[in-house]
Amino acid sequence: MRDPKAVSADDLPVLPGGASRRAVIATGVLAGAVLAWSLRIQAGDPWFYPATFILAAIYMVGSSVAVRMVGSRFRWHASRRGIRDAVVGGVLLALIFFAGAFLVRYVPFLRDPVDELLDHARVGSLALVLLITAVNGVAEEMFYRAALWRILKPGFRIVVTTVLYTAVTALAGVPLLAFAAAAMGVMVAVLRERTQSLTPPIIAHLIWSLSMLLVLPWVV
Repeated sequence: MRDPKAVSADDLPVLPGGASRRAVIATGVLAGAVLAWSLRIQAGDPWFYPATFILAAIYMVGSSVAVRMVGSRFRWHASRRGIRDAVVGGVLLALIFFAGAFLVRYVPFLRDPVDELLDHARVGSLALVLLITAVNGVAEEMFYRAALWRILKPGFRIVVTTVLYTAVTALAGVPLLAFAAAAMGVMVAVLRERTQSLTPPIIAHLIWSLSMLLVLPWVV
C-alpha cells in the first residue's frame, strides 16, 4: 500500500543545502575512493569481490538515506515506450562500442588497461563478476539518477551527472572506460529526464555493461 505522505523525488523542490545534500556529497566522495581502489585490485585477488560489493552498498545505502531524509522515494514506474527506448538505446550503444573496440585492439595504451580490467572475468568467476556488474549498475543509477539528480537544478542535471560520473569512473585509470562513462552517462540521463523514472536508465545501463563484459573480451 502506498504511503500517502511519500512523494516522488521529482515532486519536491530542489534544496539549497541540508542533511540530504551532505549525504549525497559524502556518498559520492566515499564511492569514488572505493571505486578507484576496487578497479586497481589485481585479477585473481579475492579482495576484488568484497570491494565491489562494498562499492554497491555505499551507493545504495547512501542514496536511500539521502532520499528518505526528505520523505521522498525512488520512482520506478515507467511506460512501455520508456522501456522500449531503454532497450534500443542500450543495444545501440553496445554495438557502437563493439565497433570501436576493433580499433582499440591496435592501440596499446587504450587496449592494455581494458585487458587488465577484463582479466577479472577471465581469471575469476564469470558468474560472480556478472552479478557484481549488475548490482553496481543498479546502485550507480540510484545515486547519479536519483539521489544526486534531485539536489541539482533541472537545467543542469544531465550535464552535471554525466560529468561527475565520468570523472569518478576516470579514477579507475582506464581511458576507454572513462569515454564509455561519458557516452552512457548522457544516454541514461536523457532517459531519466524523458521518462521521470529510474527503470529505463537501469535497463539501458545493464544492457550495455553486461554485453560489454560478455562480448568485449572476444573483440579486444
